[in-house]
Amino acid sequence: MIHLQQLKESLEEYNVLICFSGQFSQAIVEQLCDSIKGQMSEGEGTKYNPVKVISIFVEQAQNIINYNFKNSSHKYYDQLLESSIVTIGKTADGFFVTSGNIIDNQDLATLVNKIDFINSIGSSGLKQYYKDVMKRDGKGENGRSAGLGLIQMARKAKSPLEYQNYSINEELTYFQINVNS
Repeated sequence: MIHLQQLKESLEEYNVLICFSGQFSQAIVEQLCDSIKGQMSEGEGTKYNPVKVISIFVEQAQNIINYNFKNSSHKYYDQLLESSIVTIGKTADGFFVTSGNIIDNQDLATLVNKIDFINSIGSSGLKQYYKDVMKRDGKGENGRSAGLGLIQMARKAKSPLEYQNYSINEELTYFQINVNS
């Protein structure tokens, strides 16, 4: 049986206010947005506007939802769906939003290269890059954005996007991204 007190202590150690693990849906994202507003409007968080944190959370959640949708015929689809987690917590000078999910190893290099490029161009470069991507790609198939989420997160972040990945097997990697706001 899981030891919930240990889990709670770990969450407190990392200053996690909200944690969701499991299958993401639009309804869950909306409920978590309401919870974020509630958490950030109480106590010390009242001096911080939750809009930026909610925006970053929504971008991360949408990236996971879109990735899973795109991979609905993947042989490990059930694992992809169930691997998602997001945490939102406090830092010394703001908040963090960290999410993670399983991705196919074939997608890893492209994702890492995008994040590294976004981190390398600075805030003025991000604004122009966003405009360039919008002009070039606009909206992808089914109205899904064409990779603008990472750019949007970087534009709202206080520091470069952070990421880690852990190999699961020859085909899958667990990928996580952290954004400080």
